[in-house]
Amino acid sequence: MKTISILLLILFTSFSSTAQDITGQWNGLLKVQGIQLRLVFNVSKSDNGFSSTMDSPDQGAKDIPVTKTTFENSKIKFEVANAMIEYNGELKGDEIIGTFKQGGQEFSMNLSRKAIEKKEIIRPQEPTKPYPYYSEDVTFQNSKANIYLSGTLTLPEKEGNFPVVILISGSGPQNRDEELLGHKPFLIISDYLTKNGIGVLRYDDRGVGASKGKFENATSADFATDVESAIAYLKTRKEVDKKKIGLIGHSEGGLIAPMVASESKDVAFIVLLAGPGIQGDQILLLQMKLIGKASGANDKYLRKIEKTNRKAFDMVNKSTSIEQLNIDLTRKSQR
Repeated sequence: MKTISILLLILFTSFSSTAQDITGQWNGLLKVQGIQLRLVFNVSKSDNGFSSTMDSPDQGAKDIPVTKTTFENSKIKFEVANAMIEYNGELKGDEIIGTFKQGGQEFSMNLSRKAIEKKEIIRPQEPTKPYPYYSEDVTFQNSKANIYLSGTLTLPEKEGNFPVVILISGSGPQNRDEELLGHKPFLIISDYLTKNGIGVLRYDDRGVGASKGKFENATSADFATDVESAIAYLKTRKEVDKKKIGLIGHSEGGLIAPMVASESKDVAFIVLLAGPGIQGDQILLLQMKLIGKASGANDKYLRKIEKTNRKAFDMVNKSTSIEQLNIDLTRKSQR
């Protein structure tokens, strides 16, 4: 009888361990202010315990190291220290019921073995085909960089002569719609302007979408040559009023537009959307501080980071040699 009891206990323990296996892929959908963001935790096990990585497919991020993974008594916890992310959940059957925390905010998010399909969000502001105007996919060359850029030219009518604006995107790799988390601000702006008699050229950043070249090594000055090539292209189009070519720049694009306009007689006007009003290093310091605060970082930590970054920016401002700057910054990072 005692032997049978022991066997039953062993079998039950074995069954429980199998049932509580958390290795593999766990999928969740984070919903924040109307935005849907898929998250994936990839869990593996070794003799030292559990380890994980996190993917954020909608942000193009993959294999983000999870600092700490713990699993005990059906309770699981993921921590991503650098991003101040914490997920706490409880394994119940084929699901983990839990809460996602970041920046002092909490959101309910359950994890499942099944791949998550995002629900289609209805955005009434987005135009749908067929458009009540002419739209053409175009390609033009930046001869200085020896690359081709691809975009979309919209005109009020197929035939005619119209003022045209070029949309210049903000920082980071952007497609022609400046798409971010499902929002497409450049598509909306283009639609509105074209319906109101102004043509629009918007294009994928170099190295993005259908455009060639490399984005990661490019500077604002390089992006300015992309805009110059867009102007040169528009001047070849008979539908474009050559005296009414304008630039609309958003964020970093609000820096690039004046750079181009100050050197080109072909720019009739510029419009700046959230363009920088102070020196770039000061903007970056301010952004880092605000992002850190929103993520829940304490004041002592933020002051330390600001001090370190300020020293690095001072080195950049005083530098006259890129090669020497790279050496100096590498030495600083190794201290």
